Amino acid sequence: MHRMILVASVILAAACACLSAGDGSGPAPNFASTLLVDTGYTPYSGISWNRGEYPVFVLHWTPSEEADHYEVRVSTARIDESNWDVAVPVDTVAGGQDTCWVSLDPVVFENTCIGCGLCVDACPQNAMTLVDGRAVINPDSCTSCGQCVLVCPVNAITDTKYDTWYYFAIRAYSASGAPSADVACTADAYRIRYVNDLDRCLHCPGDGYTSGCHAVQHLPPCPVDAIYWDEDFYIYIDTTKCISCGICFEHCRGEGASSISNYVESSAY
Repeated sequence: MHRMILVASVILAAACACLSAGDGSGPAPNFASTLLVDTGYTPYSGISWNRGEYPVFVLHWTPSEEADHYEVRVSTARIDESNWDVAVPVDTVAGGQDTCWVSLDPVVFENTCIGCGLCVDACPQNAMTLVDGRAVINPDSCTSCGQCVLVCPVNAITDTKYDTWYYFAIRAYSASGAPSADVACTADAYRIRYVNDLDRCLHCPGDGYTSGCHAVQHLPPCPVDAIYWDEDFYIYIDTTKCISCGICFEHCRGEGASSISNYVESSAY
């Protein structure tokens, strides 16, 4: 459900933006800003105990009066004018905005995909299929765990996934598509991962032998045995094993609990 709401919000943002592909001619907008990213629990739908609901990064900047729109990109290296073109585009935002939500949904390059099917076998959410010999991702099932990225032999899937440190950058564009000379990049890298908030964990009672936690007891179980619990049935995530598949998150939220959440961290801490 959270990804359906996210898709709707992205569609709404795109509808509000009257964007032009342009030809890159004409004067470029001036753009001088610092790009900031919120850390901690990600946004939620208005219920305080549900914080960490959406799998997004929240970006903020000072808008340019001359910008028709902005483009947001990510990379595992700092981004400036010299490597802007090789960074991964993740969003386009209307010129009047000063904030946006960014998700790291992987995208298949159809012209590169060889249809080997390795990504289909690797996906823990069954979100990958082959259609006419090419991999297709179901955005309603995908949790951006990146397992498809890791197994693809021809790099046909964008390297955008959970639990990886990314720098974010934004650039202003004129209505004709001319880019600003300056690129605003984050000073630090950021990652999004799943955490379990013990203050909100219901430590659901088990049968005396196993945890009653919906994230552990209900099928499908954690595919890599990264979930464990103590004698009081408080749930923990072994980050050395976790592949960020999101199965525990979905089961915790689906059964009315909310302790397993999306959390953004900065490399500065």
